[in-house]
Amino acid sequence: MLNAQEQKAYRTKLFTDVFSGIIPDRVPVWDGLNIEYLIQYAGLDLMTTQYQITADLLLEIYEKGMEICRGDMPTGNFARNPIALMFQQSQIMEMGTSGFIQHPERTFMQEDEYDEFIQNPVDFILEKCHPRMNKGYQGEVNRTLNFAKSLLATIDFNQAFAEAEATIAERYGLFTRPAGSVGAQLVPFDFIADMYRGFSKIPLDVRRRPEKLLAAIEAIMPFTIWLGKPKVKSPLGCNMIFTHMAVFLNNKDFEKFYWPTFKQVCHIAAEQGQQMQIFLEGDWTRFVDYLQELPQGTILWVEYGDPKVFKDKLGKKMILGGFYPLTLLGHASKEKCIDKAKELLDILAPGGNYIFILDKWALNISDINPDNYVAVLEYVRDHGKYSNAGELVTTAKKEDSIQKYSHLYPEFKSKYLLSFDEFKKEYPPIDERVEPLMRAAYDKYTAMVLAHLF
Repeated sequence: MLNAQEQKAYRTKLFTDVFSGIIPDRVPVWDGLNIEYLIQYAGLDLMTTQYQITADLLLEIYEKGMEICRGDMPTGNFARNPIALMFQQSQIMEMGTSGFIQHPERTFMQEDEYDEFIQNPVDFILEKCHPRMNKGYQGEVNRTLNFAKSLLATIDFNQAFAEAEATIAERYGLFTRPAGSVGAQLVPFDFIADMYRGFSKIPLDVRRRPEKLLAAIEAIMPFTIWLGKPKVKSPLGCNMIFTHMAVFLNNKDFEKFYWPTFKQVCHIAAEQGQQMQIFLEGDWTRFVDYLQELPQGTILWVEYGDPKVFKDKLGKKMILGGFYPLTLLGHASKEKCIDKAKELLDILAPGGNYIFILDKWALNISDINPDNYVAVLEYVRDHGKYSNAGELVTTAKKEDSIQKYSHLYPEFKSKYLLSFDEFKKEYPPIDERVEPLMRAAYDKYTAMVLAHLF
């Protein structure tokens, strides 16, 4: 029986091998339980608990969750902060009577404002969209005060999660990615559709003002590139994409509006030394040939689709996960649940490049039967061993798969987000010895504010 430190080393090697194109000792396993599920599993009220998050409370929730968690990484670490949303008076994320925070269908940019967006997207968003998206940001003084409150609430919230995750990882020997090596990656079409135009309005733009939409997509690219630059480069890190609109587009519109910049942001991240982890929402089977064009080692978490098609076409080049239906764990027999896990192992595990994860997160306590969940994860852990561990998945070189696009776009500029070199022209260092200290502080706190803005 391995102790916690030995378990951590073993699990870290599993992921290091997978992310490096090496067949690991066994298939790595991710738990699929979000914090909303874990709160309910701990017997706590979902709504009120989210307003009381502390590191100690999270640790109690995680400890209870370890009764059924069997994965190699901590789980439950994605959450929205209702206190920050309260100060913002957010119109883009709202808590319902069930306690779940959701994204309502709203529009925050009008069709006649595309030209303003194209001229400078970030300046337009901060000046026009943010007060519409957050009623607490209406009025200069209110905006200043409420932004400060929401930022401080977010810092406390994130720190509680970081402390609890670190403690549970050390206690149980779980793999964690290096601090600062995980970032969010915007996808231009999804960013405009989800945040500003809305699900109902973007199809009208595709038909009625395609050139304006294309220009807006191109205009946001410099910011997208800038935002995606890794803070800490590591082969264990990633930029994360959660796709949304692709499956709602026909093939022609996907190829015209969605895919070009989606592909480019993935390759530009690879140019910068960062691999991409992509949640493919919906069924991407009809787009699987496009996915072949992404950089080698891209992690594809697939919700729906034919796993054999994905394995046959992408298995040597991409790391695959997903496909296992969450709904099965809620209602089927234990035998049927294990049979599905065996089926996916037989298809996806051979040759490596596979991480076991459900097709989506469990959010509601009724989503899964805990006995089924434990049985499936233990089956994968115990039967996902490789006889050829240590072999290369492919002899192809990752660097040969990376296409260069960053040179096509100008450097990102905004009057509200200055670099330190621009800032110091207005506030120069009093002595050259303090310049690197000022730069470090400027970059640190600017990054914190930036993460809270977008």
